[in-house]
Amino acid sequence: MSYEPQQPRPDYRSDGGYGSGRPDPRSAQYQGDPRTGSSGPQDDEKTVAILTHLSGPIAAIVSVGWLGFLGPLIVWFIYKDKSPFLRAASAGAFNFNVTLWLLNVVGWICILTFILIPVGIVLIAAYWIMLLVCHIMAAVKASRGEVYRYPMQLPILH
Repeated sequence: MSYEPQQPRPDYRSDGGYGSGRPDPRSAQYQGDPRTGSSGPQDDEKTVAILTHLSGPIAAIVSVGWLGFLGPLIVWFIYKDKSPFLRAASAGAFNFNVTLWLLNVVGWICILTFILIPVGIVLIAAYWIMLLVCHIMAAVKASRGEVYRYPMQLPILH
């Protein structure tokens, strides 16, 4: 099995999306590129990243969609200065969960207006589908030591 280092994706935002001179966590530095001497995330970091991604759907199921962002936020507070891999994973999961939480709120507001019940049902169904599918894909990528880029997220944490 040959090792093919992943090339960093270009970021077209003007400040690179991370500001303050921090490197992009999707870069080869965090992917275990043998040319940079980095071994990538350790096994315990991968485990915490997997749990971070799965904490969103688990908390959302337990709280009926209202607290899915809590687990990634706790991991971000604990590991933000200790591990760039976990910082990127937890920030992405938190941002995505907050975005989905807002989608859920809009869906419930639509349901409560009675006229927009069909729109609300579609929004809430989209919430649950995206919550489960994206977090499972993120957990699989985290098990490989890769940072998953969620499809839509408000940039709250970096």
